[in-house]
Amino acid sequence: MRQVIESLQARITAETPYTAYFGDVPEAPSYPYVLLWTSAGALEVNVLGGVRDLAEPLGVTMVATTSIGVLSASRHVRAALVGFVPASATWRVEALRPPYDSRAVQVDRDVILPGSGGSGHPAFAVDMYDLAGPPL
Repeated sequence: MRQVIESLQARITAETPYTAYFGDVPEAPSYPYVLLWTSAGALEVNVLGGVRDLAEPLGVTMVATTSIGVLSASRHVRAALVGFVPASATWRVEALRPPYDSRAVQVDRDVILPGSGGSGHPAFAVDMYDLAGPPL
């Protein structure tokens, strides 16, 4: 999974103006940014072939200083990811399809934007993709 995530991070960084993190974000990130999250790689048994395939949801959280900024980021991030085939030495990962779920833009009132005097909060939205494919 590490190679898959690093491949996705590199793609987002190369194709968008955003930094992509995995699982954690530095204390003072540069906005906007993208946060990727998934498990270590769930396996699903393909009963017909007796093979364990990769079958894992990928969360892509887009974060910006405003709700409108999140909408802009989502357009760029989706364009970079849809159709992209993440690199993997162990899986023949399928090209990413459009998100199967997109969660509403929300304001994160638990986070205070630097320099906002304590009154500014970032906004975020989440797209869910499938990471899927058979072993090599």
